[in-house]
Amino acid sequence: MTEAVPMSAAETALSLLFRKLHPHLEDAAHALARGAARRDLERLHLKLLAARLKTVALLEAELEGLAEDAPLAEILETLAANLTPVGESYRQSLILTQLCLEEAPADLLPHAPEGCVSGSTWGPRMADFMTRLEDPAFQARRRWEGIEEDIGETEEG
Repeated sequence: MTEAVPMSAAETALSLLFRKLHPHLEDAAHALARGAARRDLERLHLKLLAARLKTVALLEAELEGLAEDAPLAEILETLAANLTPVGESYRQSLILTQLCLEEAPADLLPHAPEGCVSGSTWGPRMADFMTRLEDPAFQARRRWEGIEEDIGETEEG
């Protein structure tokens, strides 16, 4: 039995984005397509917020192993800050999450080992997501405009 090679911080971040957060975007898209009730969308919002908080905690844990001035550290700090919930509505949360998934690969892949995407469980999901972005209807703001703006809104948001 071979030992698993630990993932680099960049690989871990990409894995978190496409294994932990991407499914929440797909769940929202399916719910929107089937005309889900407001309470179902609110439940999905809470699940997305929990996943974002968990992702932020794991990104911050990855930061502990990096030099403070490392270029990757700044990328991970920015990603964690962008994913930290601040009381936004469900639509805003979906848009922010999707924008992170859209932008992160360009920032993170230069710091990841060569060939890591093809040998990963998250790589095919990322490749499909990036291909779908070529369709203007799939881009964040247009994709989520069908979610009522006040779903999941808090006093902070």
